[in-house]
Amino acid sequence: MRAVLRFVDYTVVQDPAGERTWKARCVSGEEKDCGAESTVYGSDHAPTRWMAEHCKETGHERFQRIYEDYALVRKPEE
Repeated sequence: MRAVLRFVDYTVVQDPAGERTWKARCVSGEEKDCGAESTVYGSDHAPTRWMAEHCKETGHERFQRIYEDYALVRKPEE
């Protein structure tokens, strides 16, 4: 039996119909992360403001920024 293998270069693109979301989590702390999280927002501006406010209130300076979106995988046009 013989097999023919064909390699296809797929392209991954952002799904324009999918929602994009941003949030932030405080990871400041010596032995344990603070763990405070912003709510989920539809842009990166609000989590940035949340991080600044949390820093002002607590002195915490280290955050994890979390971005999520949806992707589509496309085969090249034949």
